[in-house]
Order: sequence, then structure tokens, then C-alpha cells
Amino acid sequence: MAASITDHSVLDKISKDHLECPICTNRFINPTMLDCLHSFCFTCLKELHQQDPNNSILLCPLCRKKTTLEDNKVESLPKDFKLNALVDEFTVQEQLMEGHGSEVKCQACERDHMAVSRCIDCDNFICQECQQAHQHFAILKSHQIYALAQLQSGVVTYRSKIREYIPKCGKHSDQTLNIYCNTCQKLECTTCTVLDHGNPKHDLIGIPEALDKCKQEVAELVAKAEKCKVDIQTAMEQASESRKKLESSYAETNMKISQKAAKERAKITEEENQLKQEAESVYKDRVQTFETVEATNTKEVTQVEHKLGEVNQFMTQASSHEILDFKLKLINNLEELTKNQGEIVSDRFSFLEFEEGERSVGRLVLEDKQQAKAEAQAKEHETIHTKQEWKLKESVFKWANSVAAFSDNELVVQDTTHNSLFALKPQLAADKSQSAHCPQRLKVTGLTKPTALTVDNNDHLYVIEDLEVKVFNRKYMLHHQFQLSERMLSPSCLAVDENNLIAVGYLPGLISLYNPDGSLIRTFSTPVQVDYLTLYKERIIYSSRYDTHLHSVEYKGVKVFSVDTDQSEKSYGLCCDKDGSIFVAQYNGTTENNRICQYSPDGKYIGCVIEDCGNAYDITFTPSGNLVVAAYTSVKIYQVVSPV
Repeated sequence: MAASITDHSVLDKISKDHLECPICTNRFINPTMLDCLHSFCFTCLKELHQQDPNNSILLCPLCRKKTTLEDNKVESLPKDFKLNALVDEFTVQEQLMEGHGSEVKCQACERDHMAVSRCIDCDNFICQECQQAHQHFAILKSHQIYALAQLQSGVVTYRSKIREYIPKCGKHSDQTLNIYCNTCQKLECTTCTVLDHGNPKHDLIGIPEALDKCKQEVAELVAKAEKCKVDIQTAMEQASESRKKLESSYAETNMKISQKAAKERAKITEEENQLKQEAESVYKDRVQTFETVEATNTKEVTQVEHKLGEVNQFMTQASSHEILDFKLKLINNLEELTKNQGEIVSDRFSFLEFEEGERSVGRLVLEDKQQAKAEAQAKEHETIHTKQEWKLKESVFKWANSVAAFSDNELVVQDTTHNSLFALKPQLAADKSQSAHCPQRLKVTGLTKPTALTVDNNDHLYVIEDLEVKVFNRKYMLHHQFQLSERMLSPSCLAVDENNLIAVGYLPGLISLYNPDGSLIRTFSTPVQVDYLTLYKERIIYSSRYDTHLHSVEYKGVKVFSVDTDQSEKSYGLCCDKDGSIFVAQYNGTTENNRICQYSPDGKYIGCVIEDCGNAYDITFTPSGNLVVAAYTSVKIYQVVSPV
């Protein structure tokens, strides 16, 4: 009795997990398949379509993939014969179980007798009298008959006739589909091949050859999908190992911070807490990165496993005709799997170190100096951590709010007073007493109200106008343009890096990164509004007029540093020289003059390099190394003298 109950419970679980329609939760009736290989009751799909009968597209209730209905009819969808056969076989097995609560009746007569055997050829359960009739009639003597006990014990396995179904031609109902057209990738009958596929370009082959070829293609794509799954799992393992390193580094860093802080607890408690908060912030940011990648990869692996299981089940249980009939759907589903790639987190995210300071607790080190890239950066820092002395080379009277430089040192200036652009072109006049630059108003077609500008390495001029970025060539002809993604916000500034990636800042506190063609890469929020920004080696440095901090983030929005200028001053224009030193124009307390301060690439204050440079709304470097200041009522050009 206990064994019987166990058998019943197992069958109930199999029925619930595999043989019940996900829509009505009842056992499948006339199962019908969508393009994604998921099956549902025909009537359930019919009712689903009736919710929007004019729409020829059905969304799968499980995976949300689209299936287009031919002639907007659910009847055009293929039947899932393998699943229908499985339901039939399962139902028969339930009927055969002892103690199931029902008797198997004869299906060959109308006398309601209990069945004692099953005729495989008639595909019916038969009673004792019908079994004897089989033995008396010569035409029935060749039929295979098995006792119910044989079927119940498993000695004989019941196999549904549905599995042997060979589909008929939709145009010629008396003919089976016995030829496969490689050109059209469809099963056809003999008549159709003559009438519709007689063109010599049509490649017609037999069912066995087509089946072998289909199995080979499916096997190859399954192998590729399995490899993608392995790659994703490898990425997950790598991320897990890096996460463990991060956990260890974080614990050790906290310990070192506490040990150092304990020596001078009284006077540096505040600094210790600040460092821990900064370490925690970095840690949480990186943990979030690991968790996001882990969740994404886990989801991808699960989806690949589910789809591979469905394909393998289909290839195992479906008939030859059914496999070929669904070849395109199989190939399409598997090709989608081969496109999945695991996300990889750089191992440098696992590095977090603490460096003791001589007069303070110390600072956080976010990059491993042993790595080759960090060593190259360290060498650069050795050459740029030197304060430079600058002198005014010349000053040109011109209203200017933004400035950029071309490769030949020609300057283009934004004049908000006249809503136009001016060019300051170098002159090769013999009279050296004359200004080297002469303002010339530019006639730029398609530009009426520029608000910010910059120049890339290809001498393309990028200009923000309203909610668009317009790109002009060296002759100031429009090259291309694109719409900004944030349609409800005000863009304030832009910059272009050496790979022509474009960063745009917004006043409400957002930064968007775009590909050269204008397609959006990502958008992330910032703690302050973004008035000025510049780019250097996949980092964004930005500032706000209403904040005394200098901020830097990576292209994914991960914070690199955020340092207080210690000057209690608001920041205006900023730029980087070729070595990555950051130059920031800062308000010095007067209404007419700013000063320019120099910072190292990692945000360390080096010193003030230019005093009283006017209202420095924007600054930039020329290829020759001159520092240009758009000082509102003039354009000032400074030349480096020597390091101090």
C-alpha cells in the first residue's frame, strides 16, 4: 500500500511538472507549440489570442518571446506531437496502475466490459470476448495483443500511435510529407516538389539525409551553447575568486587602519572614520559590481540550461518529420544561446590597500602598483607632480565662454553674447609686435545657439545646441549629429577622449557616455550638478560651481576620488595636460579674477600656477602646450616657463 501511494505521488509530480499546461494548469489537451519551443493547450492559446484578436503576434507567457501567427490564426501554429504522445502514454499508465480507483473499460465494444488486454494494432483496450474475437477472425489473428498484467509490470511498454504520425500535405491531403527542400527549409510532398520546387536551384533531399544534416547542425550549435555556458561559469568563478580577494583585502585594510589609528587615536579619530567610510564606500561599490555581474551570469546560465534541456528533450522525443519541421526554430533558439557571453569583472576590483602617512593616518590605495598599467601610471605621476610656472603670452579681446583648440593651434571660441563662434587663427606676420591671433567670426551652417564645445584628435568640432550634439569637420561643415538621451534635462558641458567617446554633463547631476556614432553607452548620476568636465585615460574629471570638491569617476561610474580643494572656492573650467595633470580655474573671492591651480592625476593638490587670470569660464591646452583661458571679456594664452 505504501509503495502504491509512493508510485501515485511520483506520477502526480511528473504530471504537474511536465504534463500540465502553464496557462490552465490542467493536463495538456491538443498541445500546440510557439517559436520559443514552449507548448500550451490549443484552447488556451486561442483564448490568449482573443484578448487582442487584431494582433498577429503572441507573447509566450513563460519567456515573453514573440511568435507571429500566419494569417492571424492560432490554427497555423504547429502541434506538439511528442508531448501529445507523452500525455497519451502517461494517461494509459495511470489507468493501468493498481489501486488507482478506476477500471479500464473495453474500447472495442459497447458492452462496458472490463478490459483484460490491449491490442497494439487496434490501439484499444479490449475485453475477454473481444480478445477471443481477435483469435477467431483471420484478419485479426496477426494483431499483437498484450495482457494488462504485462503492461502493468513493465514487461511490455505502451507506446502511443501518435509517435508514428506522419504529417499530411496541407495542399494535397492524400499525400505525406516525404521530401525536404534545403532551399526553402520545408517538408513537402511529392506533388509540391514537382509543382513548386521544380527550379534547379531548389535542393531536394530525402528524409533520412535531411534528418542527419539537421542533427549535425543542432549538435554543433549545442556544443557552441555548452561552450558559452562554460565561459559564463568561468567568468562567475573568476568573479567569485576576485570577490574573495576583495573580502580579504577589505578585512586586512580595516585591520591596518585600526592599528595605525590606535597610535594617535585622540587627534585622528575623525580621519580614521573618514578613511573607513571611504573604504566602505569603495567596498560597497565594488561588491555591488560583483553582485550585479554574478546575478547576470547566474541568470544567463539558468536560461542556457533551461533552453538546452528543452532542445535535448525535443531531439530525443520528437519524430524525424517533427524535428525537420521545427529545424528553423531549433536553429534560431540555439543561435541565440551562442550569443550569450559571461560578464567579467576586472581583477583590479579586488585590490584595496592602506598606505600609512607621515603626518596623518594615511590614504587608501585603490590600484595595485605591481600591475603593469599601474606602474606606467606611477611613472607618469613622477613627471607631473611638479608645480609649473606660467607667464602670459598674449591676451586677445573677445567675448568668450568656451574655447577649444585644433591640431594647428587654431582656437575656436564660443561667444554667448552674439550666439556665434569665432576663430582665432595664428598669423605668420613679420611684425612680431602684432597679436598672433586675429578673431574671425565663423559662418557655421546649421548652428544658431551653441552652448558648449570641444575638439577631438581628428580635428572634428563638437558643439552642444539645445538637446543635440552637432559634429563639424575642419571646414566647419556638418559631419553628423545626434540627439541626447536625457530629453528633459539641460546639458552643460561635453568632452571627447582619444577613442572619440563622448561624455556629456547635465546640471541636475548626471553624466552620459556615448559612442562616436551617438549611440548611448550608459548614464549615471553624480552627487553634484556637473558644470565642467574633462576626460583622461577612461576617467571623467568634473566639477560644479556650487561645490568645492574635484571629482573623478571611471567610465562605469565607479568613483576614483573626490577631494576637497581646501581653498573654500568654487570651481570653474578644468582640463588635463598630456601627462594627466589636472588644471582647475577657481574663484578666489573677487568678482573679476580667478586663479588656476594644478592637481596630480590622482587628485593631489600641487599648487596655484596662475594668479588673476580673469573670469576663467573655460580653459584648454593647445597641441603646442599653451594654456588658453576663456576669460569672458578676453582670451588669454599662457606659456609654461619652467617647473618651480
